[in-house]
Amino acid sequence: MTSTEGLSPHERLLTLRDHALDYFKECIADTGPPKISSLSEHDFWNDLTDSLKEKSKNLDTELVGLAHLIGPAIRHSPLLTEADDREAGHAIKGMRSALRFRRFRYWDTSLLHDEGIVLGVHKAGEDDDIHLHPEDAKNEFIKRCNALQSRLALIDPKGGLAADMPLLYPAETIAAGVRPGTAFIMMWMSEDKPELTDLNTTVKRCFKDFDINAVRSDDIEHEGVITDRIRDEIKTAEFLFADLTGARPSVYYEVGYAHALPRRVMLFRKKGTDIHFDLRGYNCPEYENLTDLEARLRKRLEYATGRISKKEA
Repeated sequence: MTSTEGLSPHERLLTLRDHALDYFKECIADTGPPKISSLSEHDFWNDLTDSLKEKSKNLDTELVGLAHLIGPAIRHSPLLTEADDREAGHAIKGMRSALRFRRFRYWDTSLLHDEGIVLGVHKAGEDDDIHLHPEDAKNEFIKRCNALQSRLALIDPKGGLAADMPLLYPAETIAAGVRPGTAFIMMWMSEDKPELTDLNTTVKRCFKDFDINAVRSDDIEHEGVITDRIRDEIKTAEFLFADLTGARPSVYYEVGYAHALPRRVMLFRKKGTDIHFDLRGYNCPEYENLTDLEARLRKRLEYATGRISKKEA
């Protein structure tokens, strides 16, 4: 397979697509025309020669490398949202599954109810258990590739998708109206629980080590209604952090407002904290203690900023 080193991510995607089509062409010639009765029963992957399996694995490796460039670019694009990020991830997973002649499926969290009474929650999930003939797998790959390409077209090639994208993302990739180097903390606040002060201090220290100034609502000077000021912080802070421990209605309101904008929120919760059904489909890792939270948050910030914490430098 021709090397894609030095190409932009968009060019790499197009090159990958061409190589994948050549791969599928060989596979189709090797297996013959599809038989409708065998589309979900026969595993055509097991019929491949070792040479074709090796080509599939090389394509998969290239696709994974491309995903590591595309993900951060989408998250720093002013034109794309969290929904685009999720759909791009689904497209990449679908392409990977198609290379192995399988169909990738995913589903969101849904409520099980009867005449308005909630009976339970069907959790979000995904699988690729359905077998495909190489011809159908090729069509699935093209469909997913087109979905991914349509999102890449909305990213400024001088910003997040530059071929030599630096670790420190340029300020112009931050959405208009957002204040670079700022974060807003959403969490339970109570004078009767001093451990919450320690939590607030830990979170602020983590952000500070990435040159990000984090504030909580009680740090904000205001003259009008505090809720309006909080909304402004959620709209304009570059990063949003929320701890769902305590299941406070105010925190859920703030997170819901952020998602409606839409804004990405780094969600966390102390071990044993249940999550209300409306946020169960989101990534919200548990932490054992403040040391564990600090390690998890630093790792998340390294991924989000492309920088290394001053503590580790």
